[in-house]
Amino acid sequence: MGLALHRPDGPPGNLEWLETPPWDVEAVELSRDGRVAAWVVNENGVSRLFVRRLAAGALDGEAWRAAPVVEVPMPEAGVIAALALSADGRRAVLLINRSRRPAEVYTVELAEVGPSRQIAPPRQVTDGFIGAIPEEELVVPEPVSYVTWDGRGISGWLYRPRKASPEHRVPVVLSIHGGPEAQERPTYSAFYQLLLHRGIGIFAPNIRGSTGYGRTFQRLIYRDWGGGELKDLGEAARFLRSLDWVDPDRIGVFGGSFGGFATLSCISRLPEYWAAAVDIVGPSNLITFAQSVPPTWRDFMAEWVGDPERDAELLRERSPITYVDQIRAPLLVIQGAKDPRVHRNESEQMVARLRELGREVEYLLFEDEGHGFTKRANNLKAFRAAAEFFERKLLGPGAGPG
Repeated sequence: MGLALHRPDGPPGNLEWLETPPWDVEAVELSRDGRVAAWVVNENGVSRLFVRRLAAGALDGEAWRAAPVVEVPMPEAGVIAALALSADGRRAVLLINRSRRPAEVYTVELAEVGPSRQIAPPRQVTDGFIGAIPEEELVVPEPVSYVTWDGRGISGWLYRPRKASPEHRVPVVLSIHGGPEAQERPTYSAFYQLLLHRGIGIFAPNIRGSTGYGRTFQRLIYRDWGGGELKDLGEAARFLRSLDWVDPDRIGVFGGSFGGFATLSCISRLPEYWAAAVDIVGPSNLITFAQSVPPTWRDFMAEWVGDPERDAELLRERSPITYVDQIRAPLLVIQGAKDPRVHRNESEQMVARLRELGREVEYLLFEDEGHGFTKRANNLKAFRAAAEFFERKLLGPGAGPG
């Protein structure tokens, strides 16, 4: 998505494109006096902020191109969650979320934006990080990419524990985001940082279906759940095994919602890669999942996943429950009893079958939650349980911070 100017005195749809970057433009602000324009570009998950000061506030293509563009230097790779300009355009206010600090308010002085094309970095004006953990104790992820099965590049964020080395190989958890139309970005995750502190790495890829890489890539997931994206995840496991600081026998997998479905797909259809898994509110049976969604979702579900009657054969073939007898990895399943999107039966049929087969499975049900966690105590309990499960299965008893 680019940045375009619509001329109200022209015919409908008469747009003049002002900026056409190869990445999505996520936010645009124009000062009230019309003299300063600012916009945010999502470049491979990282926010970049650009500013132009327009001569006499003339908002047309010629004036736009004549105004120098200035990029605001960020303190660290992160995500600009909100952007606002003062009425006179002399100052911008930003909400920035970084991997080592949750969202804080920053200000940027824009008065000097001009031909010099230089501007000072944002200044942090709030400090809401409860616990005040020193930033140097936290881990900044590395942007990485790998080539998947059909030649496409898959990007992601790799978090390496501080003590990891070829001489001290460590376990890694493959974290699969929900959606699936969402994007893993370098924002603060207490869960990731806790695992890293304990000596467990994280790899969070943006497999096909993710946003931020164009509509064609995003729509590859449509009616292909458990198809191409599962192959992407298999390649991700092989990528991790190729790293000299990763213990190839201690790779876990984790995800919620669609990420939970993908986690169950991984351990049931690619069982050779995983030493432990945590699934949060993930569908296990695409037929019952498609049948149980709210009525307002049914047309969308048929386009997105498949129709439970017309596409029953496809949905059965792509369902993790179909391959439950292949699961070898210990599994923790977390579910909300009141979930309207992924009914509790999705978790409970998987848990029941695994118990019948004598496989190792733990089940944590929250009676007062739905699709995710609205209560802080439940959120803490769920992610503490997930972290402790990975510690037991990937590190063993007595393991210390890594």
